[in-house]
Amino acid sequence: MEDKRIAEALELLNEAAKDKKTELEHLISHKFGDLKSLVEGVTGKVQRGTVDAYQHSKEKLEDVLSEVDKSVHKNPWPYIGGAAVVALLFGYLLGRSKK
Repeated sequence: MEDKRIAEALELLNEAAKDKKTELEHLISHKFGDLKSLVEGVTGKVQRGTVDAYQHSKEKLEDVLSEVDKSVHKNPWPYIGGAAVVALLFGYLLGRSKK
């Protein structure tokens, strides 16, 4: 008789544990799905932001280079003089004695 009651109690505990296990599995999968979709959303935004920043920077750089190119072609002598001064300073710094 006592064994039967113990077996019934164990059976009830086993059923309760199965129910809780199913409940926990559902909760974890649901929360994991939410977390996964959140991470995917953030990753997508970061990727789009990075691509947009890259495109914007590339366009800005192309504009600046185009303006510099036009300016050099229009009036090259200041650029030639600037390059000569920089080369002279660089040569002076490299040519100094190390005494």
